[in-house]
Amino acid sequence: MIGGLAAGPGCPVRIMGIINTSPESFHGASVRISRDMVAGAAARMAGDGADYIDVGGMSTAPYLDTWVSEDTERERAVAGVSAVVESCRLPVSVDTCRSRVAGAAMDAGASILNDVTGLMYDPGMRSVISRYDPSVVLCAHDPGTRTGDATDTAAILSGAVRRALEYGADPDKLAVDPAIGFFRDGGLGGLHTKIRDDWARRDASMLGTLREVGGGLPVLVSASNKSFIGRMLDGRGPDGRMFGSLAAEALAVAGGADIIRTHNVAESRDAVRVASLVTGRLQF
Repeated sequence: MIGGLAAGPGCPVRIMGIINTSPESFHGASVRISRDMVAGAAARMAGDGADYIDVGGMSTAPYLDTWVSEDTERERAVAGVSAVVESCRLPVSVDTCRSRVAGAAMDAGASILNDVTGLMYDPGMRSVISRYDPSVVLCAHDPGTRTGDATDTAAILSGAVRRALEYGADPDKLAVDPAIGFFRDGGLGGLHTKIRDDWARRDASMLGTLREVGGGLPVLVSASNKSFIGRMLDGRGPDGRMFGSLAAEALAVAGGADIIRTHNVAESRDAVRVASLVTGRLQF
């Protein structure tokens, strides 16, 4: 159960809509600054078929200088989560690696913690998990240099799961994320994993190996408008990657994804439904 909803093998593929309250986000079209903008976006996503809303107060794109103070991230995240909670009934996820931000977001109504470092950045997440018992999305992350292939990613995620369990997380509330976009040959902010091989090839290859990396847990995939799609589309920027994103999301469903995190809920819903029907995840 992720955010109170059944997710994983044997369940419908869930859709998580992205709302960024960080003006620094790599995808400007996803940014919602005011409370009314956040509330309106959340209501539209709910109407378009989202199962969850994910709110972020600081961009974690590894190729941008987007680091903001903890106070700034907390203020944005709390305002965003509060606006979503007031505008729809969907479970809310907070995208942060900082425990104080996570705790404040939980107080505001979030029930899912989405940590791009797999609980490695802030040991204070132990107290957040103990106090709030959230669902937890564990992204593949390592401060060293890795190959990033399926076997390696599975090993990183297995370590993240062990860490979450040591922190007291409920094993039935865990999901894993292969961290598409966060394995790079270089970057800023320290939230990426250094990779020896071509990062775009690595990200593309993940789409077909999700069952291998999941370890039986629900697998969340966030490919929406990511750089590897731009690479495959001859350098196209985020605003021109929608159709490529939908193709990647359909392939992710075929590869075993259980949750699709996306900027484009209505369009992704259709791609996910078709892919689910074709692969037998849903019945005609």
